[in-house]
Amino acid sequence: MLNRSLYKTITTIIISLLGTIFNNLSFAHDGRPLYIELKEISESRYNLRWKTPPVMQPGTEPEVSLTGNFCQRHSTTLDFSGRHVKSYLCQASHLHDFKGAENTLKLKISYPIANPALSSLIQYKKFKGDTINIFNGPKILVIDLPYKLTIWECVKQYIEAGFLHILEGYDHLLFVFCLVFIAQGLKSILVAISGFTLGHSLTLGLASLNLFSIRIDVVEVLIPLSIMFLAAEIVYAIERGNKNTLTWRYPAIVAGGFGLLHGFGFASALTELGLPQSQKIIALFSFNIGVELGQILFVLVLIASIFLIKWIFSRWSVSFFYKYTLAPSSYIIYPVGVVSAYWSIDRALGLIY
Repeated sequence: MLNRSLYKTITTIIISLLGTIFNNLSFAHDGRPLYIELKEISESRYNLRWKTPPVMQPGTEPEVSLTGNFCQRHSTTLDFSGRHVKSYLCQASHLHDFKGAENTLKLKISYPIANPALSSLIQYKKFKGDTINIFNGPKILVIDLPYKLTIWECVKQYIEAGFLHILEGYDHLLFVFCLVFIAQGLKSILVAISGFTLGHSLTLGLASLNLFSIRIDVVEVLIPLSIMFLAAEIVYAIERGNKNTLTWRYPAIVAGGFGLLHGFGFASALTELGLPQSQKIIALFSFNIGVELGQILFVLVLIASIFLIKWIFSRWSVSFFYKYTLAPSSYIIYPVGVVSAYWSIDRALGLIY
């Protein structure tokens, strides 16, 4: 039988190796979609450019083209960042008298091999009008460009964007995991999560509306530090038997404070997506709703999993495994602490180099 010290050492080493192996999962904010920008220079001229996420391997990058309205490619150049810029001349929409002529513009995405489950984000900047943001899943490779974006379409797209962002934001989810671990009771969990929601909703709104700003690279370093703080609080409380700290007594206050920090992370993602000028508040509110829905789903799945695990191990005699891995002990927090420390160091080095 392994003693406590040896088990702790082995567990830490294994988790450290896993954290290194799954480094690609450590940056939720680096898993960007294919970003496409279509800018209407005049009523008949368009500039098209796109940016692939860094996870794409050389030779697998997609090609994007504009079709419809008798569009013809006029030229292809490189911008300052080395991205291809295609210039198109198309039939001006106001010259058409056909039904739906203004909606015949399409974007076509072509992959040399196959689409590696890559979503697309399109910013359609109209010459006389608003910026239209369009989000699509990996299966949609031909996109109809709408003449305008309705309120309902705006709400639907930004809710989906917020929902997907929180579920892909592993750092945010680990913070929520620690909150659930500390709060424990259902009522306490609701209060703590509400505090976190209020905190990040406030800074999400302020930063997205350009009322307050902070360097996002610094925020990306501080977010995993907030996870490390909660992980250290949990380990200390369990191993020393001391839960008389501010975090354990008032988790909602601590969650709200750190929520202010996480809100800047959400705002960074929303800024990259862009906010339509005429529907800015609606888009912001919808994105936040999507974040909350994803957060609620994660908490519900987490609570259900805890109850399921407790039920299974209450019926089976596996006391050793339960004691050192699934019971309320510091061992279950080791992965969280190790991974968040890795993120902090790696992101901090990014500030230097």
